[in-house]
Amino acid sequence: MLKTIDTYFDDFINERLLEISQEITNNNMKVQDLRQDCFDLWDRIVDSLPKEDRKLIFKYEEKRNEEEKIYFEIIYRQGLNDGLKVGNISNEIRSRDMARL
Repeated sequence: MLKTIDTYFDDFINERLLEISQEITNNNMKVQDLRQDCFDLWDRIVDSLPKEDRKLIFKYEEKRNEEEKIYFEIIYRQGLNDGLKVGNISNEIRSRDMARL
């Protein structure tokens, strides 16, 4: 099956978001500390639940991760669109300036 331009664009966005996330996690001590705190708290929450209720909290985590992924994809797309608009405006201004010379 051939990929459409939208599929390639979606793949690019997903890969770039993963790269950015890894860069932030690897290079920012505050994020690393907060991430570890979240993992520790999560483990405490899960450990405090009866085994039969743990599926529910894991389902919740799955849905939150899915929501967060969509949220960041939208933000990235909007940032990319905004960057393209700024580039177009810059090109228009440059063209007008060159026409005046």
